[in-house]
Amino acid sequence: MTSIRGYGELPTDRTSHYNSVVSTSNQGRLVVITVEAIHIAPVKSLGLMDPDTVHVDRRGIAEDRRLYLIDQYSRLVTQRTLGPLVQITSQYQSERDWLKLHFPDGLDLAGRLELGEAVLTRIWGRYVRGRVLQGQWSQALSDFCGEAVRLVRSDEPGQCYDEFPISLVSQASLTQLSRQSGEATVFDSRRFRPNFVLRGCEPHEEDGWLGSVIQIGSDLRLHILARDPRCAITTLDPNTGQRDVDTLRYILGYRPNPMAAYFGVYGIVQHPGTVTIGDAVSTLPALRQA
Repeated sequence: MTSIRGYGELPTDRTSHYNSVVSTSNQGRLVVITVEAIHIAPVKSLGLMDPDTVHVDRRGIAEDRRLYLIDQYSRLVTQRTLGPLVQITSQYQSERDWLKLHFPDGLDLAGRLELGEAVLTRIWGRYVRGRVLQGQWSQALSDFCGEAVRLVRSDEPGQCYDEFPISLVSQASLTQLSRQSGEATVFDSRRFRPNFVLRGCEPHEEDGWLGSVIQIGSDLRLHILARDPRCAITTLDPNTGQRDVDTLRYILGYRPNPMAAYFGVYGIVQHPGTVTIGDAVSTLPALRQA
């Protein structure tokens, strides 16, 4: 994952190359870019958790998207077809393999996971191996969804992301999108479900990091590889899962692209580390294509 075709080698002495990322505010002041919020979804497409600190290893955040839903044909089930899934929240402790689900009617399910039938599920063009959870989990979720679904834990962490393990977006980009809507909608970062929300950027400054390595906190280094192509989930209210605004139209209105409505960026982990809200972001000079 850390060797990407078409990119040159990193400098040997990485420490001397890092510089704090700063933006110039409208008042001419230099503003250091920091982590404003952290989002993870222990169960893919369910409501987000907002921890203050996460550890990111080579495969991503172990507690992020470790579990997922499938239908009776072992096909992935997400908010794309069942928007109200976001009303269910989850907590997952990877060390104990312990899960808690909280349903909007007040029902709570919690306990250590017991693994059952092995399944193979296609997720974004790759096949992920997992095991269906035994117990009440699947029945409670099926009752909520109004159709048969099963809850699965992937065999390995870091398997159930969309395109790449880590996603990030700046608050300035969200604010700019709100302006594009004529302030009709104040766009919440939860609508875009990134792992890290950054403050102190200029709007879409994160796009300029493509091909670069950024450091967050004292250890984590991310190789920023691609812009994030947005889907219909961004048109759903992050509290209810009901469609409420044509987010994609607003994005394309000022960021036209024939391929997709890009918003935010993706990265892979070059060096693991722990990230806490308030951590500074640093950068290496852009890597040049070989």
